[in-house]
Amino acid sequence: MPVSPIDPADATATIDAALPLRTERLVLRRFAPDDLGAFRAYQSDPDSVRYLWRPVLTPEQMGARMTETPALAADGDAYGIAIEHDGALVGETVVKLTDAAGRQAEIGWILAPEHRGRGYALEAGRAALELAWAIGAHRVTAVLDHENQASARIAERLGMRLEAVLIDDGVNGFTGEHGSTEIWATLERER
Repeated sequence: MPVSPIDPADATATIDAALPLRTERLVLRRFAPDDLGAFRAYQSDPDSVRYLWRPVLTPEQMGARMTETPALAADGDAYGIAIEHDGALVGETVVKLTDAAGRQAEIGWILAPEHRGRGYALEAGRAALELAWAIGAHRVTAVLDHENQASARIAERLGMRLEAVLIDDGVNGFTGEHGSTEIWATLERER
């Protein structure tokens, strides 16, 4: 049977319609301009950014994230979703369209250091995974820095399997050093 691709416009509309999304303890929602201070704090934290493989965002880039209208218009586009707990921004999760024709998506998460260790990333990751299924994904991945074993444990608890470790496959844009990548994945039929 031929594979029907993910329609990016439908995928964006599906996530838009799902937000705000309430989990047991969290609210997943679009970013708001008032989030900038908390967003800037965790996006500038060296222990967080080192796992993202990119330099710290500029103030202009951070401000743009607070005001952009997220859309999954093409492969590579990511829909950033704010994670709120008790009225405060504690981090973000993302659903990324990696291959619309192949019905593949990627999820990710980042939390402010003071909110780690409470299960929020796992809870938000579950919601992001459900959003990936809702947009029509057949396969969902999490691409992690090999040193980020806390996120690897989350991926495993989400039911993902470690498919590959790519040794020294790139240069981390934050540290300037070679780094290794883990690819975690799950299929829709494994839900």
